[in-house]
Amino acid sequence: MEDGGKPRRSFLNELRRRKVIRTCVLYILLCWGALQVIDIVGPALGFDEDLISRYLLYASVLGFPVTFALAWFFQVSSRGIVRTRSFEERRILNNVPPINDRRSQGVSGFLKRGDDGEVQWVISAETGPLSGLSYAVRDSLVLGRALECDLAIVTPHVSRQHARIDADDGRLFIEDLGSSNGTMVNGKRAGGRQQLRHDDEIRLHDIIFRVTERLSKPHSERQASDQTTFIHAADLERGD
Repeated sequence: MEDGGKPRRSFLNELRRRKVIRTCVLYILLCWGALQVIDIVGPALGFDEDLISRYLLYASVLGFPVTFALAWFFQVSSRGIVRTRSFEERRILNNVPPINDRRSQGVSGFLKRGDDGEVQWVISAETGPLSGLSYAVRDSLVLGRALECDLAIVTPHVSRQHARIDADDGRLFIEDLGSSNGTMVNGKRAGGRQQLRHDDEIRLHDIIFRVTERLSKPHSERQASDQTTFIHAADLERGD
C-alpha cells in the first residue's frame, strides 16, 4: 500500500509543478465557454448550432490529450514558450564533497590516497544519480531525498530522510529512519542500528552503495599484532 501510494503522490506533485492540472482546467473552461458562445451566436448567424456544437465537442475531446502533453513538456514564461526542466535539474544539491570521482578518473582512480586524511570508512555509490562518487564517513551521514541531508539522492523511491550511517569507535553502523521502502544490507532488511563491514552492500530501493574499510598503517600493524601468537621460551624448554 505504501509503495503504491508513494509513486502516485510523486506523480501528482510533478503534475502540479509542471502546471499541467491548471492548464487542463483552463482548457476545459475555454472549451465550455466556446460552446456557450456557439449556442448564443449560432442561431443569430443562421448556423446549425447542434451540428457546430457537436463538432466543437469532438474537437475539444481530441484536443485534450494534446493539451496535456504540451503542458507536461512546455510552459509559458516571460521568455516565451520554454521546455520544462526535469525534477533533477531543478534541485540544487549541497552534498558533502566526495573523496573520489570515478566518473572522470575511471576505475584506476578509485580510492586513491590524496588529501583525504586518515579515512577508515568509505561508501561508494554504484547506481543512481551519485553513481561513481565515493564519500568518507568520519562521523555521521544522513541519506535521503531532502536537500538538508548530507547525501541528497534525488529519486522518488528514496524517502526524505531515508537512513543514517554512523562511524563510532572504529566501527560503522547504519540505521533506517522509518523510510517507506526500507534499507537493505546484503539483501536483508536492516532492523534497528546494524553494524556494517567491509564490502557490505547497502540498497535504498534501487540505489546501491558499497562499503569499503581502509586500514591505516598503524591500525593494520596493531591488528596484525593482536592476531600474533607469542610462545614463551619456558614453554619451548618444557616441550623438549
